[in-house]
Amino acid sequence: MKALQVRIRKVRKGDVDRIVDIERSWHHLSHWSIDSYYRLLNDDSFTSSFVAEIEDEHGRLHIVGFVIFHIAADISEIYNIAVESRTARSGIGKQLMAAAIDESERRHARKVVLEVRKSNNPAINFYLGFDFRIAGERRNYYSNPVEDAYVMELDISD
Repeated sequence: MKALQVRIRKVRKGDVDRIVDIERSWHHLSHWSIDSYYRLLNDDSFTSSFVAEIEDEHGRLHIVGFVIFHIAADISEIYNIAVESRTARSGIGKQLMAAAIDESERRHARKVVLEVRKSNNPAINFYLGFDFRIAGERRNYYSNPVEDAYVMELDISD
């Protein structure tokens, strides 16, 4: 099998429909409205977002993943990160997370934070692999189904 050549780039407004398709394909993600994505993407001063693209067999680029995060003062908060299921576990999520952390450092954040469903062990292990630590919990944070969340943090102040 040919190794995936992944390109990470900033999100453009025309990417929102594809981001929503990927997000909605995973039941455990928070499902946002299309308007919410457009509002976030129009706020360049705080929100940063990246997509991952790969080429198909005809050389056309297709979005296969995304990360959306917000940087305010010295805190970067990951809102959503997802990769389409057919390319999951191929390293694309790691590249997206690394890009988010790098951009957070570049913009002088000292900490990256996120919430994750307490039952989502694959995601928790993914974040632990980046040296995030569980810093707290939020009761009944998620809906559909209602579930508690872990708050995870990564210190990037060095």
